Amino acid sequence: MNFFKALLRYFTVYKLLCGVFLFSIFFEVAYAVAAPLSLKYLVDEAFAPKNFQVFIVILSILLGGGLLNIAASACGDYSLGRVSGEGIRQLRNELFAHLQKQSLPFYQRYRVGDLVTRFAEDMASIERVIRISLPFFLKEALSILLGLFMLFSIEWKLTLAVLAGSALMFAGPRLLQGRAEAVHSGYKEAQERFSNTIDEMAKGHKTIKGLHQQQRFRELAREQIHNLFSLGFKMHMTNSLMERLPLTTLLILNGIMIGFGGYLIFHDEMSVGGFMAFFTLFMSVGQAGSNVSFLLPNLIDSRISFRRIGEILEQQPDVPEAAQPAELPATFAGIRMERVSFGYTEDNLQLKDVSLHIKPGTYVAFVGPSGSGKSTALQLLSRFYDPKDGIVAIGEHDLRTVSEFSLRSLATLVTQETFLFHATIRDNLLLDNKGVTEADMIEAAKQARIHDIIAGWPEGYDTWIHHEGGSLSGGERQRIAIARALLRRPQLLLLDEVTSALDPATEADINQLLRRIRGHRTIVSVTHRLASVVDADTIYVFQDGRIVESGAHPELLQLQGLYKSLWEKQHGFHLSEDGRRATVDVERLAKLPFFQGIEAALLENIAGLFATETCKEGEVIVRQGDEGGKCYILVRGKVEILKYTPEAGEKRVAVLQDGDHFGEIALLKDIPRNATVRALGPAVLLSVRREAFLQLTAEYPQIRRTLEDTLQQRM
Repeated sequence: MNFFKALLRYFTVYKLLCGVFLFSIFFEVAYAVAAPLSLKYLVDEAFAPKNFQVFIVILSILLGGGLLNIAASACGDYSLGRVSGEGIRQLRNELFAHLQKQSLPFYQRYRVGDLVTRFAEDMASIERVIRISLPFFLKEALSILLGLFMLFSIEWKLTLAVLAGSALMFAGPRLLQGRAEAVHSGYKEAQERFSNTIDEMAKGHKTIKGLHQQQRFRELAREQIHNLFSLGFKMHMTNSLMERLPLTTLLILNGIMIGFGGYLIFHDEMSVGGFMAFFTLFMSVGQAGSNVSFLLPNLIDSRISFRRIGEILEQQPDVPEAAQPAELPATFAGIRMERVSFGYTEDNLQLKDVSLHIKPGTYVAFVGPSGSGKSTALQLLSRFYDPKDGIVAIGEHDLRTVSEFSLRSLATLVTQETFLFHATIRDNLLLDNKGVTEADMIEAAKQARIHDIIAGWPEGYDTWIHHEGGSLSGGERQRIAIARALLRRPQLLLLDEVTSALDPATEADINQLLRRIRGHRTIVSVTHRLASVVDADTIYVFQDGRIVESGAHPELLQLQGLYKSLWEKQHGFHLSEDGRRATVDVERLAKLPFFQGIEAALLENIAGLFATETCKEGEVIVRQGDEGGKCYILVRGKVEILKYTPEAGEKRVAVLQDGDHFGEIALLKDIPRNATVRALGPAVLLSVRREAFLQLTAEYPQIRRTLEDTLQQRM
């Protein structure tokens, strides 16, 4: 995108103001150039012959022109302010609107710091050029052109001499331009990296403190700040060199002009008044040339900034709206996916030939192991992505052909990653729902089981939310998001793990709410907690990107397939309403592979050894390399398994959910942990210490023998 040509696009719509500005510049420059020329006539026509009348005429012209120059300058300043302000406003609006059109993949490519730097640093750089540098450049360039014309009219031989030497004034900056552009670009990229670090530190300050990662972030910031210093120093030196080379050339030209001019005077080829006028005008033109070269670093900086903004503006949405989108009706005849395949990357498909049909007014659940594709299917129903193959449709309308407004009016998505705006609770609930009353808002909050909590706060619904909801607990954020969705009265309610951060009592209330509103709304819920969807009309079971089973809960249990194995894995645990105490049935312990074959009476003793542990999102349960002294069963929640290697760093290798277990080798062997386990949300675990377990095996040696045989087979 050509820098100057692109800028003109924002200004040509204001032709009258641009004309006033250009005329004012021309008048200012003409006066500034003509003023030194008056010296020739003052000396040669007024002072030397002592002609007072000529002196009065010249003085009157100078004073009158000066007053007109002041008026022209005022008009130019006004027109420049309006044109530049409108141009910047238009560019900001265009960039902001373009960002809103982008799809999720765009925000995966560009981090917050990348976009903030473009809005702050790059836009400020362009604004400085539009308001200051570019007008100044035009003025100085015009001064050079008119000044050279006047210099030729005074003495063409002397003008040619200094013009030949002035080539040096622009040769140096031209040679340094490539280096300057590279340094300016590197400095802006370093600013982006540092902005991203600040953003991550501000959003993750609790996790950073909880994991005691302050030192790592200080070292990262210190390295990035040092990089900013190094690049900033290089940029400063390059800019200084580009500015000083023309000044040095100007000094050389001064010597050429005085020497050759003196020669012409001594040979009566030039008058003293003419030389004084030439000298004064040459200094003005030389200063203008120096000013132009002085502006080059700013112009280079803005050119790079405009290129970076142009890079964003050239990004096309991955999920574009149709040229003439259709409007969805208020009621619809169901949702369907026909032979849908989709992958976030070209070589890896998350969904493979998936087909399903959801009738209006039904309650449908997507379940399956982690990474099975159930959440991806919900993303396609929300049209955050388009399928690579197949059709996702509401009624008879392919989602690729409908307007986004009508789709968002019909369907509302609630995810486990709840975002709340920096506003009051009331504003977060109401948003732009003009027809919603206070009573409606309170009723929705009651349904989401959040009203009593809000009413207990000093400012109630006028309580401000800070840090995207970071001042609230995960459960409070989730319930506010559910209330917000209910207030929008969607015909299609899409839920993605919405009860993952809720305590058992609140989860039961939300599940009861879903059962109550079924029939009035179509509900599609993604969850890994099967107990919450036993009343669903249809359950689709995903595995490896395909639907392997479907039906109601009793039907799926009779199939003796994946759903039943998932159900049995999660079944057999008992959790108190506050989520702080958990127990496990003997029958459930007997299904753990390392306890198989142990008598029920002995398993009763083992069950008594387990203690309840709770952890928060981001909390490390075990760390790679630490001593292994416990075995864990994940009763409720989700955790990630991370392995560190010098070659690849820390990498996620697995995600565990309700009913999974880890650390069983620690029951018998005193060896370090081979991976880190970190909670992805609030979690409840049952743990047994190796010391307590060994005391039991000392009393009942058969437990140890059975466990050793099982672990030997698994290893």
